[in-house]
Amino acid sequence: MVVDCVDFDGSFPKRAAKSLFKALEQSKDGLKQSKKLPKLVLVATKVDLLPSQISPARLDKWVRHRAKANGAPKLSGVYMVSSRKDLGVRNLLAFIKELAGPRGNVWVIGAQNAGKSTLINAFAKKGGVKATKLTEAPVPGTTLGILRIGGILSAKAKMYDTPGLLHPYLMSMRLNREEQKMVEIRKELQPRTYRIKHGQTVHIGGLVRLDLVQASVETIYVTVWASPSVSLHLGKTENADELKNNHAGVRLQPPISMERVSELGQWKEREVKARGTSWDVKSMDVAVAGLGWFSLGLKGEADLVLWTYDGIQITLREPLVLDRAASIERPGFWLPKAISEAIANSSKLEGQEAREKNPSKETM
Repeated sequence: MVVDCVDFDGSFPKRAAKSLFKALEQSKDGLKQSKKLPKLVLVATKVDLLPSQISPARLDKWVRHRAKANGAPKLSGVYMVSSRKDLGVRNLLAFIKELAGPRGNVWVIGAQNAGKSTLINAFAKKGGVKATKLTEAPVPGTTLGILRIGGILSAKAKMYDTPGLLHPYLMSMRLNREEQKMVEIRKELQPRTYRIKHGQTVHIGGLVRLDLVQASVETIYVTVWASPSVSLHLGKTENADELKNNHAGVRLQPPISMERVSELGQWKEREVKARGTSWDVKSMDVAVAGLGWFSLGLKGEADLVLWTYDGIQITLREPLVLDRAASIERPGFWLPKAISEAIANSSKLEGQEAREKNPSKETM
């Protein structure tokens, strides 16, 4: 079972794995029966995209805890890999070969764009196999049928790549291809930290906003973990609705246009209660499936409200990254270079058109 490290709860295949979990639970009834039941190996991919300060031991513990929270029974193995950086692939392949034996079947399952096909291609490369290269893309749904992959496993053992499981609660599923590329995380995540007080709001593009309603302390730390191609904004909560109406699709991207805002669905709120015991480490994460997450740091208690589109999965969990950014972001817009340049070019074009419509009169 393949899960994306940077979107663990969003990519974890809860529904599809439910029947498998039931079968694995039955293995407790007896050793003979358990030998005939499928074995579940959890593969957390894209570890190279996580902040480098996370230790392997902490990540392993966190992944196991999140898997258990999502309903996974006892696992036969847990592996952290990066298919693109060739981290952990050799050890994982050796373990799978051992489990499969000479005649076993290995089914690679996971959510759309969790990294299944990329992992199998890495297996083929590691084993020196001339396997047909599977489709890898930043957009979901590129593996359309069950594919048998030959040559990777020993003897008559077989490996199958399966279509990505559909998770309609992912933010990325609401977006068009251009917007999906904006939210896709391609490089190691870098934190963007705000220090916010009562009555302030942090926006992630025009997709999510987090309001600090009240707190037992003057300020709290909010760190955003998301693609650097997504714009951010810190401002007053009383102006948040107006800001979204005026700038979603322009300065707050994605979405890529104001027309796209209404197509994404209805805006809904969810209450978040946070409690922490230290300013130095994060207290909890608020994860938005298919987008990223907020990390909250405080020494006290706080009530917040998260706004996003109806049907998007929100998960409150223990923090993945304990540290915040070395510097604090200022209030106002944080714009990626591409968005900033597009706005500047648009303003220049509008100015040029205005001058053409109202040419200045020459002095006689």
